[in-house]
Amino acid sequence: MNLQSHGQDSAPLDLKENCIYMPRDGTMLSHAKTAEFFRTSGRRPEFRNGRTLALHCVSSPEDVHYPVWEMHPEGDELLILASGSLSVDLREGKTERTVPLSTRAAFIVRAGIWHRLIVHEPSVLIAVTQRHNTVHEPERYRREQSEGQSVRQLPRATSD
Repeated sequence: MNLQSHGQDSAPLDLKENCIYMPRDGTMLSHAKTAEFFRTSGRRPEFRNGRTLALHCVSSPEDVHYPVWEMHPEGDELLILASGSLSVDLREGKTERTVPLSTRAAFIVRAGIWHRLIVHEPSVLIAVTQRHNTVHEPERYRREQSEGQSVRQLPRATSD
């Protein structure tokens, strides 16, 4: 399970390497932030009743699994943009909309809403997520590609 409880005298955690799982009982547990963790934690019973806080340093679409859509059926997701520029694509039924985020903005993605992130420039994102039963939809992207539909072109980051 690789969860570790941290007492009052514990060392600071590097959030580039770790995420924090917050069960409903009020404890906080650190976990190594790996692709395997994010791929499997939504199906693991020990992550059923809480939320995960993770800091993400993103600079490319792949860092936010673009163009794959995701949905958290059992809880809202809080996105906090600490720095940079991102947008959130939302799909509610047949309606899609894009919400731009500016630095120090927060956005709540409601449970059951399909969403994906668009990276406009290198950014630091903090996400608080109920990961249990999280669903990803790569099939739609594959279908769009096979039908010859264009994938959204991302603006290139500019340096000042």
